[in-house]
Amino acid sequence: MDMTVLARLTDAARATFLAAALVGLLPVAAWAQKLDSITLVNGDRITCEIKVLEKGRLQASTDDLGTIYIEWDKIAAVTAPEVFRLETSSGARLVGQITSKTPGHLEVVQPGGSVSMNVIDVVYIYPIGRSFWRRLDGGLDLGLSYTQSSGIAQLNFDANAVYRRSTFQVSGSASSYVTVDNTGNDTQRHAVDLAGVRYFGRQSLWLLQGGVMSNRELGYDLRGTVSSGIGRFLVRSNRALFAVAGGLSTSSEVPVDGDPRQELESFIAVRQSYFTYDRPKTDIGLGIDVYPSLSTWGRVRSELNSHVKREIAKDFSVGFSIYDSYDSRPPTEGARKNDVGFSLTIGWTF
Repeated sequence: MDMTVLARLTDAARATFLAAALVGLLPVAAWAQKLDSITLVNGDRITCEIKVLEKGRLQASTDDLGTIYIEWDKIAAVTAPEVFRLETSSGARLVGQITSKTPGHLEVVQPGGSVSMNVIDVVYIYPIGRSFWRRLDGGLDLGLSYTQSSGIAQLNFDANAVYRRSTFQVSGSASSYVTVDNTGNDTQRHAVDLAGVRYFGRQSLWLLQGGVMSNRELGYDLRGTVSSGIGRFLVRSNRALFAVAGGLSTSSEVPVDGDPRQELESFIAVRQSYFTYDRPKTDIGLGIDVYPSLSTWGRVRSELNSHVKREIAKDFSVGFSIYDSYDSRPPTEGARKNDVGFSLTIGWTF
């Protein structure tokens, strides 16, 4: 690898791993006795430790099979002596132990009595009566590529972590996309985001989020944003999620050229997901954030992230992801208004 390219990629990597540190410590595996049990529709019974039910799949840890994922509609009964938080498609939230007396039904045992419900109506299950580390989930992805003939090196990094309690959750994410070549035309995009969500009512939430981003392609070395508002789930099931939110936001920018500036903005956020694990397996996600400025009339910023992954044959899938950062009035004169990136993948599982 060209040493000049390697040196610049190393400098970019430092910023990447600093972003990971700002997200916080990722989950640390901890040994625990397996006390939960799951009975499948076909009659099989699994002893495990329930981690989380999310997006139509139950994640559980077993002694012999490691971490497994079970489609929720394949489960007939659950027994779990620890305290869990459950959410239904109607927005009801319950906290208690879980037991099943008849297939297809769950009972949540609370201090004031038991509440019975159909298994299929439950869309989220989180353990809340355990240690800090056991309530923390996350992931890390890192990619590096280099082509000698073109002298181009690329570094991609994504990390996320989420901490859940009965009435709120805190999440963090970090991402970096770096391209370095031997001509000096480097591009970098770094972002760190932290968010807190407090639930109230059946389908409503209050959110507070902050983020730091660097994107010289759009004319700024650094941008910090803090937003607060309220939102609502319009659809929540084991197949789909659709939520909207809005409120106020303030940002501070350090342009590539020029003086730092502050902006007061409103914001509108949309989150949509669709997922199914029966063939053909499909995973679709869309996130849009729009920031109309209240202090610079006519300026609008937006962030879009979207992905699609679909099974095209047994064990083979095709995926596509895209991001688009837009600023109608970049802070540096002559800077681009759009920064777009996309990737196409073909996957095989065995």
